[in-house]
Amino acid sequence: MSLMEIASRTGVTLADIESLIRGDASVAIASRLGVPLLALQDFLGRGEASANLAHRLGTSMSAAEDLAAALGSEGRVGILLGLMLNVNQSRAAEAGG
Repeated sequence: MSLMEIASRTGVTLADIESLIRGDASVAIASRLGVPLLALQDFLGRGEASANLAHRLGTSMSAAEDLAAALGSEGRVGILLGLMLNVNQSRAAEAGG
């Protein structure tokens, strides 16, 4: 899947996706995920998970932090991209039926 396709499917700009891949959080991505920008920055930079972000991941804060540590910075980006794609699919399913 290309970065442009990811941007299109998630409803954020290509620049926001590229920024996320570099490890920088944007307001648009935080908004799409439904978490505060600071929580997103903490997760990307240090692997610290807020209760809100852990809830979005469907796990506890401790488990989210363990996962973040095990996967490293690139893995954390992948988790967030996957979560954004899932959030967008869930919203589309709710709107359609």
